[in-house]
Amino acid sequence: MSRPTPRKTSLARLSPTDPPPPAASAPGPEVAAPAAPPPPGAGPVAAPAGQPAGEKRKYRHKVSFYQDEDDTARVRAAILHTNHIEGPRSLSEFINHAVMAEVERLERKHNAGQPWPGVGARELPQGRPMGH
Repeated sequence: MSRPTPRKTSLARLSPTDPPPPAASAPGPEVAAPAAPPPPGAGPVAAPAGQPAGEKRKYRHKVSFYQDEDDTARVRAAILHTNHIEGPRSLSEFINHAVMAEVERLERKHNAGQPWPGVGARELPQGRPMGH
């Protein structure tokens, strides 16, 4: 038994990451779409090393860390049981909010409320501290 011939599609060489095709231009004045408002809590952020100031990343920077499984389960439970009260938050949004609250607390306590200059990747001490 032979396989049927695949049907042709106009989507054959398209990818969801490709930019949309140019729309057919209609006569008349062009109207610019309003810019999307910044997400809540988003403030000015220094550009990462090697990136010119004023340019934004296409994606947010990913940060990973280690955590006990029980603690991770508690974090997920907190999100699940409060998202109807606090709003639908993803794990990333929840962790980012918590981390930035702690950073702001440390800046208030130890740096007169001012942000410290940014520190690049691999500039923090890594590995196990000497003598431990």
